[in-house]
Amino acid sequence: METIKNTGISDAQRRSLLLNFKALGLDDDGRHYFISDFTRGRTSSLKDLGYIEAQDLLRYLGELRRNPQERKCRDDLDRKRKGVIKAISAYLELYGQQPTLEYIKGVAVRAAGMVPTMVDHDFNRIPEGTLTRIYNEFCRKQSVIRVEDDLTKICFK
Repeated sequence: METIKNTGISDAQRRSLLLNFKALGLDDDGRHYFISDFTRGRTSSLKDLGYIEAQDLLRYLGELRRNPQERKCRDDLDRKRKGVIKAISAYLELYGQQPTLEYIKGVAVRAAGMVPTMVDHDFNRIPEGTLTRIYNEFCRKQSVIRVEDDLTKICFK
C-alpha cells in the first residue's frame, strides 16, 4: 500500500479549493486571509500548502458549506462532547484530581467501551447515544458522592 507523503498540493486539490472559496464568495484577498488564518500565519498562498494540509482545508471548507441542519447536528454533537468533558472533569475534581484534557478524553473512550489507541480522534468517534449515557453516568456519580458527603457531615456532627 502506497503512503501519501506531505508533498505539495495537487492540481485537483488546488482546483477544488478554488471552487470552494468561490462558492463561499471569497475574493483573492479573502482567500489569502483565510489560508493565513487556517495555517496560523505560516502561509497565505495555496501553492505553499502541503498535501495533507490541503486535505484538512478541504474538509474544513466542506463543513462550512454544509446546510444549517447538518451543521446543527454537528453542533449538537460538539455540545454533548463538551458536556461529557465537563462531567468527567467535575467528577475527578471531587476526588481532588486536576485532570488534563487528554486524560479526560481517555476516560471517556474507556467508558464508551472503545479500545483506546494513541489517536486523539478516538474521542470524536464516540456515538451520540453513548455520549449521552456517559454524561448521565458521570453526573449520577457526582450526585452519589455529594449525598455521601452530606450524610457523613450529618452523621459525624
